[in-house]
Formats: sequence, structure tokens, C-alpha cells
Amino acid sequence: MSAIAGLLRFDGAPVARRDLERAANALRQYGPDRADVLTNGRIGLAHVLMRMTPEDRFGSQLLRGASGALIAADLRLDNRDDILARMGVTKHDAAGWPDARILLAAWEKLGDDVWSLLRGPFAAAIWDSRTEALTLARDHLGLNVLMWHRCDDFFAFATMPNGLFALGAVPRELSEEKFADFLVLNHADHETTVYRNVFRLLPAHLLRVNASRAIDKRRYWSPASIVPVRFASDADYAEGLRECLDKAVRRQMHSAHPIGALLSGGLDSSSVSALAARALCERNERLAAFTGVPRRGFDEAPPPGAYADETPYVEAIAKSVPGIDVTYVHNDESAEPELERVFGALQGPVRNPANVGWGLGLLRRAREQGRRVLLGGLHGNTTVSWNGWSQAAGHLKAGRLITALKQWRLYYRHTSYSRSMAFYRLLVEPLLPDAPQRRAVWRDHAAIRSDFASGIDVEARAKRAGHDFQYRPRPDERIRALANVDYAGDWHAAEKAVTGVEVRDPTADIDVVNYCFGIPPQQYLVEGIDRSLIRRAMWGLLPDAVLTNRRHGLQAPDWYEALAGRRAEFVREVEELKQSPLAARIIDLPRLEATLTAWPSSGWQTQEVFQEYNLALTRGLAGGRFLRWFEQANRPLRHVDGAIHVAP
Repeated sequence: MSAIAGLLRFDGAPVARRDLERAANALRQYGPDRADVLTNGRIGLAHVLMRMTPEDRFGSQLLRGASGALIAADLRLDNRDDILARMGVTKHDAAGWPDARILLAAWEKLGDDVWSLLRGPFAAAIWDSRTEALTLARDHLGLNVLMWHRCDDFFAFATMPNGLFALGAVPRELSEEKFADFLVLNHADHETTVYRNVFRLLPAHLLRVNASRAIDKRRYWSPASIVPVRFASDADYAEGLRECLDKAVRRQMHSAHPIGALLSGGLDSSSVSALAARALCERNERLAAFTGVPRRGFDEAPPPGAYADETPYVEAIAKSVPGIDVTYVHNDESAEPELERVFGALQGPVRNPANVGWGLGLLRRAREQGRRVLLGGLHGNTTVSWNGWSQAAGHLKAGRLITALKQWRLYYRHTSYSRSMAFYRLLVEPLLPDAPQRRAVWRDHAAIRSDFASGIDVEARAKRAGHDFQYRPRPDERIRALANVDYAGDWHAAEKAVTGVEVRDPTADIDVVNYCFGIPPQQYLVEGIDRSLIRRAMWGLLPDAVLTNRRHGLQAPDWYEALAGRRAEFVREVEELKQSPLAARIIDLPRLEATLTAWPSSGWQTQEVFQEYNLALTRGLAGGRFLRWFEQANRPLRHVDGAIHVAP
């Protein structure tokens, strides 16, 4: 893991080294092991490093190429050998090269064609001194983040906002519109950030800016470019997935630290863990797995179709798959999150504050055991274990009536809907045009002042971004889910900064994505089974209890117990928020007061109570705390002799 920053001046003035040094200092929490700065006339680059792969020991990812080009990269190159082979360089000759050197050499030879060839997360900046153009690039799914700001005098970029604010006269101004989007859970706009005039480079995109201030943005990869994958039999498709996922798991196990895994009873993390354990057994090593579970003795019945405790499924996995050692992390053992520290690392509000404590608790427990690289399966629902339902409306629209009706019957058998409602939900609703809503459904889960929301017009913003507050099924929902939410890359950087642990996701490997989107979608519903592809692919590796399970696990089902213990603290927080003009203008504080007064004694898993207490209350309080943090962190900037400084 790294963090990078850079400054390109348009006004003819040279970049001051102290500006880059200040940016490197601001980013050190993301890269505490090494810092490098380089200035060359109108361009300056900074890079900080957290050593996570063996190649990181070879030095900086801030380099000059044979053509004179400069690179700064937050990069993990999972297919080093493939890229070297394309350049005609042997593994022996490149044994001492950091990943950035390979990338720069490949870019000098292949140009922008190189970006689609890379495997692994990356955020990179390359300065071409011949054309005086700066190119920024971000990985296919946006696993790493890259932000930028442009004004008349300069163009600045950094992986996180604090690097930008340290670089130059980038105003730290809150985007109230984006903060409103955050409160109502509209995360569909991936380009804007919570800071005005600070933008994210979109996933799978390039941005090129030249000395004349012109900016050109283009996409280098999209799901539409995926080549179809066709085999002769259903068994071949399942075997193909197992081989593809196994390759992704093995190359993401390349690490300077012992490997661990985040393990639940679901299909995604269990598949990744089983394949990782098998690979480690070949080296006479064992896989350390970490599982979040409720407090000991918790026995409240979950809602229908769900389960509260991962333990029975994880125990079955540990007994069936050789070489897995499980550490259970009970929810009441996780420390309360230090939200101010999280704000400092994330540089933004926390979307799910009720999950932060146990989520970071798992990573910290892994760190205690020396496991600083963990494998997970966050993107699995979109790739390897897609449920397949949203394809049915497409079959109907294309005239494939028999396929659509077969999938409707399967949907009816696997859901609680009646025949008519199943038909409407699966085949009719996805094809209906958007209709005006009788009420603002986002009010159920958002503690935002009505007058503020109306002034921002949150519903119109959501419509422009393609966000549906009712979450109705849509034929393109799987493609939309690939680039999960706007802040995903930000959060990956923040959790590594806070814990020093990197979570890698083989289900997000772009070769896995290409395979899963390239095969016929019917493969996910073969033999009358939902999520059929991964169940068939992992048959014989995972236990039947996991492969045949159709219930979903709850995240921290005892979440409300921790809230109850902090009720008095929350009351005090609301009083403190009243002293913040910004929070009082945006957050619906009277609603939070009423929520704290009307504390329920039961019904915590019902939708109404969950929305009010797990979503509106916790996000409203955490959002208010972020606004107070923002007010305290926002220091004015001033210019001195052409250089840009933080005012005392």
C-alpha cells in the first residue's frame, strides 16, 4: 500500500519542494515505512509507502524512466510476470524492480494500452516530459482511490484529500450537496466528493492534463468490452470458475506478511478461504481465519431467512477444509471505534458507524497475530455468487419467453412472494419506467432536516446519478454494483491506515470479473438452483451445509446492545451538536432527541426499528460528529511569495 500526491503548475513557477514534503507528511499514516519527494520544474511528486509485498523492499514507487517520464504509484501488481513477458524482460532481470518500475517501463513501451492489462489495485500518475502531459489512471473497479483539483494556477492530485489540502491552495470547503447524498444513502455519483471542487477519478478511467490546462478523460475498460466465454457443458463452466478463482487467490497471496482470511458462513469468503488453505497446505502452512460473531450467550431469534451466528457454518468449514485455524471475535470484545481517528484517516463521514467497531476489531485481532494481509470476498455477490435474478426481465424483453418463465417459477419457489407478486417483481417492475413517488422513502432512514433536504433537492440529485431509493430490480443492477459505492476506495485506504492490515479481494480480480460476466447468465440458475455457479464450482471443497444454505448472515445482530450502553452518551452528543451551526442546520436533531427518548424494549430486528436506530440515529450522530471534526480541522490557507502555506 502507498499514497501519492502531485502538483503541476500552469503559471510557469517551479514547484516548491516544501509543498511536496508537506503533502508527504500529511499522507504518512497511509505509508509509514518510507517517504520520497521529487520536483522537476513545473511538476512535483510525492510518495509514501507501507510495505505489504516483497518487492516493496526495493525502494520507492517514485521513479524516472528511460524516456525521462516520472511515475508515482499506489500499486500492487498481481501479474508482474505477465507484464514482464509482454516487454520481453526476464523475471531474473527484474527481480529487484518495484512494481512501479515495471509499470513505467511497460507504459513507455505500450502506452495507454497497458492499463487494461494490469491486475491488482492501482492509482498511478505518470508525467511525460516530452509532451508535458500528466496522466492519472485508476484500476478497473476503483479499489484504490485517486482525487484531483484544478484551478487557474495549478492541477493537484492525491490519493486522499489531506494530501491535496497540504499541496496548495485547495480550499477545504464542504460540499453540502454531497453530504446530503451521504445522509440519504445516495452513493451513485462516483466522481464528486464531500469536498467542493475535489473530484475522484472514476474507476477504469484515465485523466490527462497538459501544461495548457486542458483535461481529457476517457474510459479504458468497461463490462461491455468483455469477451464472451463459451464452453460445451455446465460442468465446464463450473470448473472454469474454480480454476479462475484459484488463480486469483494464489496471486493475491503474494505478500511480505503471513496470510489470513476473513471467513463467514457465506459462499464467497468460504470459497476464497478454502482455496487459500489448499494453496498454503502445499507449503506446509496453515490459514488463520477471523470470524465476527455475536457476544457469548446471545440467542435472539433472527428474522426469517437469516441467521445470527456464523459459528455452525464456520465450524463445518474448518472440519471439512484442512489447514484452517479460526479465531472468533465476539462483538462485545471489539473496542468502540475512535471516530475522530477514522475521520482523520477517511477524511470523510462514516457510512455505517454501527459496523465500524467490529469490522476494525477483526483487522486488529489479525494484526495482533501478525497477519497483515487478509483475503475476503466483498465483490462475490456481483461476480462468483451472483443470484442471477435480474437477468429474467432481459430474457422477457428479448422474447426468450420459456427461459423467463422458468426463472420466474424458480424465483417463486425461493422467495416468500406469491405467484403474482413474484411475476411482478421479477418480470414487470424492472421494465417499468420510473414513476413519481407518493412519499420520500429516504426519510425512513435519514436524519436530515426537511428544509435542508428540500433546498438541496436530494431526490433530483439521486435521479440524475441513477440512484433508486426503492432499490427496485433493474436489468443493469449487476453492472452498477461492480463499482460498489463512491467511497469504497477511500474506505480501503482508511482501514489500512488505522489498522495496518490490507484486505484483498480475489472475487474482484478483473480476470474473475471478465469470466463471470463473460459466461451465459443462465449458468447462475442452472439445475433450478440460485447462485448455482459457485455452488457447483466448490462442490467437494466446501461442506454441504454451506453449499446448500440459502439463508443470509446478519452483520453484528447484537448491534443494539452496544447502542443501549451508550444512550446517555448519545444524549450528550445531541446537546453538543446543537452548538454547531453547521450540524444544527443539516442534521435533524429534534428527530434524534425523540429517537433517544422513545427507546424500544424489543423489535430490534424489525425494519422500522432497524432503520430508525441502526441507520438514522447512528448515521445522524456520526454525521454530526464529522461536521464538528470538519469545522475544527478546516484551517484557512494563505500565499507567501508564490508558495502555498497553511495559516497558523
